[in-house]
Amino acid sequence: MARQFLRFVLSLFLPVGGVLWLAVDHALYARPAQQTESPVIVAAGDAANCSNWQDEATAQLIDAIDGPVLMLGDGAEQAGLLWEYEECYGPTWGRFKDRTYPVPGNREYGSGNPVGYFTYWGERATPLEPGCTNECKGYYSFNVGAWHIVALNTEAPYDVGSDQEQWLRADLAAHPTQCTLAYFHRPLFSSGRQFGSGLPLWQALYDYGADVVLNGHEHMYERFAPQSPSGEYQPERGIRQFTVGTGGHRHRDFVFIQPNSEARNSETFGVLKLTLHPTSYDWEFIPIAGQSFTDAGSGSCVSASELPPGAASPASAPAAPAVTTTPATTAVANVAMTTSPAAPSTTAPTLPAGGQDYVVQVGDTISLIAARYGLDWRQLAAANQLSNPDRIEVGQVIRLPGVQGATQPVTGTAPIAATGITATTTVSVPGVTAVASAPATTAGARVHTVVAGDTIIGIAARYGLNWRQLLQINGLQEDTVIRVGQQIRLE
Repeated sequence: MARQFLRFVLSLFLPVGGVLWLAVDHALYARPAQQTESPVIVAAGDAANCSNWQDEATAQLIDAIDGPVLMLGDGAEQAGLLWEYEECYGPTWGRFKDRTYPVPGNREYGSGNPVGYFTYWGERATPLEPGCTNECKGYYSFNVGAWHIVALNTEAPYDVGSDQEQWLRADLAAHPTQCTLAYFHRPLFSSGRQFGSGLPLWQALYDYGADVVLNGHEHMYERFAPQSPSGEYQPERGIRQFTVGTGGHRHRDFVFIQPNSEARNSETFGVLKLTLHPTSYDWEFIPIAGQSFTDAGSGSCVSASELPPGAASPASAPAAPAVTTTPATTAVANVAMTTSPAAPSTTAPTLPAGGQDYVVQVGDTISLIAARYGLDWRQLAAANQLSNPDRIEVGQVIRLPGVQGATQPVTGTAPIAATGITATTTVSVPGVTAVASAPATTAGARVHTVVAGDTIIGIAARYGLNWRQLLQINGLQEDTVIRVGQQIRLE
């Protein structure tokens, strides 16, 4: 009755009452507002190149997706210079600049000076250092909905005790959210050729119960099952890694399919869309027009009850330096920037000056050199004062502390007998925690038993063998998955 009376009164005084009836009627009798949808983010790296068209195709995908854009490094190939960002990145992915949260890649640092990257992005890349354009930290954090998001820099020092590693631990302790996502350029795990980076960052994230890591660098898409920093499958406790180097630059093929690799493609360009629920997430890889590969699924965030006793969970995290959290003005809804002071650095350990010199060969990494000589890669990096262990050059001389041998530099194909690895030598390699044992003998042949994190390349390097020959000896293909406990013949 009241409803009819209101309509009657309005019809007497308003000539356009018919229109107003609907508006007033709806306002008085509206249903409760629906709950705000979970926010969405979109991510990819290795994007713009002035000679490619695929970056425009991936940018068109982002046109249809609202929310923050995470640029996973190498935004502007070939060297991340300012003119490349302005002329190559700008017309495509640059149209999302006001909602993009970037991290640098090796291309941005390839010229030896990432000024172009920091100049182009300004405070979007340096919220901890407003106005910085040279020797900037390049890492920061912010919140999207109920999620804490951490942007890290694998081109800057990140070893244990570094400013970045200590800042990360302080930041995670100060933001004990149910769900945490981190992204940085170089991956720890990959079935490609470029992996093994960021272990101290992974360890800190794992200690605090982080859920998702996003990487670029490898020009492919790969999704891993949740795992520990050592590569152990942990469905309830581990971190799920996505490699999304599919922003528009050329692809790279897979070499060896790693344990826990669940989905991969090296022929499709596209972006990863993540929907962030309060205690879970959905993922969807979206291909560019004309390509069909996709990957979709859901995962749950790590809960405090799933962390082992003594772990640095939000409820039991170690005391951290005071952190000031300041919301910043942003063009993206549900995003609040956070700032944290950098923690003081510590002095690198001192190692004996004596030892053998090694000349870096094509394909070498600090991890492989360390494994070959039974050394810890962290100690090897510290002994050689490498601020970024990921960057070594062919012809560079690396001191091998405590290794005795010929006075001439050895090559990357030195036999195992010359490396000094014994049956009980512990080998610590990014992504690998294992014991390098003397090869067993089965029916007169030497064999290696696969442990978690092993790859054919790593096994070959450990025993001074050529990895292609190792494939032939065992009748394996390049994409063959090797399993923990499997025996690999060495001759």
